[in-house]
Amino acid sequence: MARSFWLTSSLLDCLTRCCRILCCCAVLIVASVQIVESQEPPEVRTVVPPAEEAVSKLFRSLDSNRTSEREDAEKELLKLGPAILDKLPPVRDSDSSEALLRIERIRETLEAQEQASILLPTRIQLTGSMAGSDALRKISELSGNTIPLEETPGLDLTIDARFSETTFWEAFDEVLDQLNLTVMPGDGESIRLIPQQEDAPLRIQMAAYSGAFRLEPIQVIQSSNLQSPDRSTLTLDFLFAWEPRLNPSLITFRTEKIQLICDNGEILRPRTQEAITFIPVGGSQLQISLDFPMPSKQAKKIDRFVGAFQAAVPGRMAGVSFSDLANKRSAKLSNGSLNVTLEQARKNRDVYELLVSVQHEGGGASVSGKPVSSQAWSTLQDVFLLDSQDQRIENVGWSTTRMTDKEMGMSFLFELEKGLEGCKFVFRAPGSLHVQEVDFALVDIPLP
Repeated sequence: MARSFWLTSSLLDCLTRCCRILCCCAVLIVASVQIVESQEPPEVRTVVPPAEEAVSKLFRSLDSNRTSEREDAEKELLKLGPAILDKLPPVRDSDSSEALLRIERIRETLEAQEQASILLPTRIQLTGSMAGSDALRKISELSGNTIPLEETPGLDLTIDARFSETTFWEAFDEVLDQLNLTVMPGDGESIRLIPQQEDAPLRIQMAAYSGAFRLEPIQVIQSSNLQSPDRSTLTLDFLFAWEPRLNPSLITFRTEKIQLICDNGEILRPRTQEAITFIPVGGSQLQISLDFPMPSKQAKKIDRFVGAFQAAVPGRMAGVSFSDLANKRSAKLSNGSLNVTLEQARKNRDVYELLVSVQHEGGGASVSGKPVSSQAWSTLQDVFLLDSQDQRIENVGWSTTRMTDKEMGMSFLFELEKGLEGCKFVFRAPGSLHVQEVDFALVDIPLP
């Protein structure tokens, strides 16, 4: 009897606890519904990467004997969007003209879609009080921009974040201002946080923001030429930075569009009218100097520093892969605007040398009316071998054998114990370059 009573009591106790849990869950559900209704969040669309096998099947259907199947496959591939750009198969001489036409049409459409968004600034949505380190990590996560925090002092300070669709650079600068930090200036430097000087102005006050780019004046120097006063010069140094995720391969300042407008109405133009071009190698900023004629003594400040620059940003990586290297004499593969010809694979003393010709059609990209040079692509390539077990083998050195605006000859060296038998040669580089012209304006720059 006692045992029966114990079981009944346990059962009642269990039921009581379940009821309490259900009541709590009901309260939480109601509260959750109320929160959702009050915030009215926008619809969230989850993008699931397309399966490799499904994409490959659609590509094979582009060469189907049935017209309807070819057209349906093209439509389905376009629906998948720019996410499949790096899955587009390389063009081979054996491919039918029908398949080639459809693949290139798909590529052009998807690259245009990607180009429309790639140079837009990242927008940050972040509110609340939090540690500076947490705010910077969240901004990095939301934007895809790397922000190194190691050995940075003062990150435990609490900051107040009020960012609603705020651009990356503006949100980043506001957080740094609250933490009394800044970025180490310098040519070719990555983001490196250092303490801000006590008397320094706020970053948010000094900067100009143009899309995904940031400009900040550093110094103004006036040099008087006593022998030839008309050759006296005003030099303006400024920092030009971009969101680190972009990795631009070419930056060109349009000097014919640059002006200094002084407070007395004087308009100064750069002494050189040649476009100033930079090919960044690493980092996320450049330090740039421009020379102007000396303003009159009546000018006390620069009201506006205005102009335009063009940025060439690489698209998704495209690759080609050559097999049967031991017997290969000459073969050409294409992927997007990347055309690679394997001219020769040979043993050169203790190493194996692969000679290639690389052509970039530029995807129509031009800067200041000129086609983008092959040199702009050379720092972005990824070239290696895969052995018979698909293990990656890095090249031990490379050199340029010839170069024009559209074509570059290159030599790659590999150390191989077992020779080229069973190896594949992989050449990867951006399949396109996206070029955009951006206007900028800096205001209220004091003169010495």
